[in-house]
Amino acid sequence: MLNQRIEAARPIAKKIHEVEKSLNLTMVQMGELMSSIASARLAPGTRFSLTAGMDASEKLIGAAAQTARCYREVVEAHAHLAEDREDAGLRAVSLGDVFECPPAQARGADDMSGSLRIVESA
Repeated sequence: MLNQRIEAARPIAKKIHEVEKSLNLTMVQMGELMSSIASARLAPGTRFSLTAGMDASEKLIGAAAQTARCYREVVEAHAHLAEDREDAGLRAVSLGDVFECPPAQARGADDMSGSLRIVESA
């Protein structure tokens, strides 16, 4: 019975980590895109207007903020899943720094005291 619970929980653990990683990579790529837009305006000989890409940049800034909020929600969901794991009698398996679970108690949206980890881009 324990093995069945472990096998049922394993895909959930894998997917939550994949979702967290994809959101982080999305934020990295959005930042790179915004940087590329600004760099294109500064590139010698391009003759872009001083405001070229500004409307798109403003939209990207909003999308990046929404992505950050989405990431926070997913991390809080992860914390709830960690609580559920404990309630189901499944022990935490340490997979190193790659698959760290958030604290069992999810932090509120206004609590900014948690530390952030540097994201390595692929």
